[in-house]
Amino acid sequence: MRKRVLLALSILLACSGSIMKGSETIETLSLDIISYEAFQKEDPQSLIVLKSALYEKGIVGIKAVPGYKEKLLKFIETAREFSALPEEIKESYAPNHALGETFLGYEKGKEKFKRPDGRWVVDDLKVSYYGFVPDSLLNKWPLEVDLRTPFQDLGFLMSEMGEAVMKKIGLLGPDTGISLDGVPRLGRMLYYRKSGNSAVENPFWCGAHLDHGMFTTLLPAFYFANGEAIPEPEEAGLFVRTSQDKGFKKVIADDIDVMMFQVGEFGQLATNDGIRATEHRVHKAFGCVERYTMALFFDAPMESVIHSYSELTQDIRYGGGPGDPCSYRQWNEESFKRYVVKDESKN
Repeated sequence: MRKRVLLALSILLACSGSIMKGSETIETLSLDIISYEAFQKEDPQSLIVLKSALYEKGIVGIKAVPGYKEKLLKFIETAREFSALPEEIKESYAPNHALGETFLGYEKGKEKFKRPDGRWVVDDLKVSYYGFVPDSLLNKWPLEVDLRTPFQDLGFLMSEMGEAVMKKIGLLGPDTGISLDGVPRLGRMLYYRKSGNSAVENPFWCGAHLDHGMFTTLLPAFYFANGEAIPEPEEAGLFVRTSQDKGFKKVIADDIDVMMFQVGEFGQLATNDGIRATEHRVHKAFGCVERYTMALFFDAPMESVIHSYSELTQDIRYGGGPGDPCSYRQWNEESFKRYVVKDESKN
């Protein structure tokens, strides 16, 4: 399976600035990539690329992190094994809201995002499996498939690299007064189910949004049709918008040896717009195509308080104006109220 994945992904679309989807031109965004070796040596030019990419685009890549590709392939293989289990088995690992459990474990169709026409649409084809990294007694792991080991192995590496990047760009430490000591990361296995004809009504696997936390480590996506690995379909993938006056562009992320990093809104707030959160969405593939990936989210300590002058202080979630205090707890809770679908069974 791994050889087939490597072969398929090696022939993905090249970054050419635009691609054609029938008669429609899809604008593309080249991913700025630096090498792991240059990052570790703190090569000045590479650090300039890193910081400018996170300011201008909100996303950047680092290539050839030791051990990364092997851990990634094992994780994708195991994620597919879990996803193939009967639905009743997977549902048994969903959080029990009656017992006060929130989100850890299996989740399906629990987020909503506003469409360009103003309608709120539930991402009903997006399936997740959440777990803290490092592992926690709160995590729920399936017995039928060993998802825990590859999830934690890959998640720990994603955590190490994400924190290292955050330190390099001044998101942690004296510049912001924020430390991640004792704060677990939140890993999220993502499985986007076959869209069939639903892509006509709703072309997005995941609606447009900004990650509300500090920072995100994310992976290239893997696509499968009829059990076989395929290149990313031209209409599908991660699309980002770098500013409100520009349209969404498709991120060309076709190298599985590249780990990617994305800015969250609280990261933009904490740096007073020194880095910028990027609005992004995932476009569906037509027909019987499935998509797998993983993201790792970095939260600030809940008691962290900032006094931001960012443009994001205009958001009602901030609870004040420029220079006023805002805790991460407040920002986090207000963000969940906005995007998470309510459990109607409680009503």
